[in-house]
Amino acid sequence: MLGRNGRLLWMLFLTFGFFIVEVVVSRMTASLTMLSDSFHMLSDVISLVVALVAVHFAEKTQGTSKNTFGWIRAEVMGALVNAVFLITLCFTILLEAIGRYTKPHEIENPQIVIWVGLIGLLVNLFGLFLFHGHAGASEHRLDDQMNDDTSLELELRSESSSQLNMRGVFLHVLGDALGSIIVVVNALIFTFVWKPSAPCWVLYLDPTLCIMMVVILFYTTFPLLKESALILLQTVPKQINMQQLDGKLRSLEGVLAVHELHIWQLAGSRIIATAHVQCHDPASYMDVAKRIKNFFHDEGIHATTVQPEFSSDTTGPCVFGCDLPCYSQIKNEAEH
Repeated sequence: MLGRNGRLLWMLFLTFGFFIVEVVVSRMTASLTMLSDSFHMLSDVISLVVALVAVHFAEKTQGTSKNTFGWIRAEVMGALVNAVFLITLCFTILLEAIGRYTKPHEIENPQIVIWVGLIGLLVNLFGLFLFHGHAGASEHRLDDQMNDDTSLELELRSESSSQLNMRGVFLHVLGDALGSIIVVVNALIFTFVWKPSAPCWVLYLDPTLCIMMVVILFYTTFPLLKESALILLQTVPKQINMQQLDGKLRSLEGVLAVHELHIWQLAGSRIIATAHVQCHDPASYMDVAKRIKNFFHDEGIHATTVQPEFSSDTTGPCVFGCDLPCYSQIKNEAEH
């Protein structure tokens, strides 16, 4: 079986070669749909290059003095770059299709377009076969596979963090496969329906199908753009209900109060949580800490930082003033 790098390289060579073929044929036949599909092929080439670079950097999981988490988010950044590029491409193709409505053109040599479109479809079906395991946003649940083997935990996290990046590649190939189908359908209609005396709607079929392809691309790309952007913005993962989790944490034995609770997703299934927890005294904190750790593990959160506070006052402010000194410092720096 080919590894991720092998599959990406195979698809990169095939896609780049066919991109050149489609550009040449689209210019020869004046097919806007094929030209649009060729630019989508170009976006596939770029997405594959970005994915390869992201995989390379993401393998550097060891932290450094400047990157304490390593490059684990490289693949998330790769997915975001791919999504932004494809969204931009959608608007470019849309503007070109609108211009074609004002000046419709007949497709020349539609038979050539049919054969090229079929070859492109075969290339994309091969790509779908290579990346079919990344069709969904499925992620490994580490809490079901936790044990004392640290290397196994790191391996599972590495596999999970690659899902978003590889799903971006899969969506590119899927959208291009649908685009190839539209190219073939358009060329078939021109072959068997178009005549000088044929209805004028045939001339507008090319930009119409092109707009349909833009809709498909946008529909498949926007969820990837949203998910990768939310991870980089460090929002709470969608599978976690903050209100319920906060309530369960407060209900643990020995926990008097909880504040400054923050949860975000580093990459894949690696979710991080920090919290200030108030309990009775240092002697009882060790038992409370063990319950808190087990609680977060059950919720699928395996990297936690808990700041203990010891006070009998459960309604007053934080014992250490939390972020008030830091807030004052930031405010003073902003004023200067």
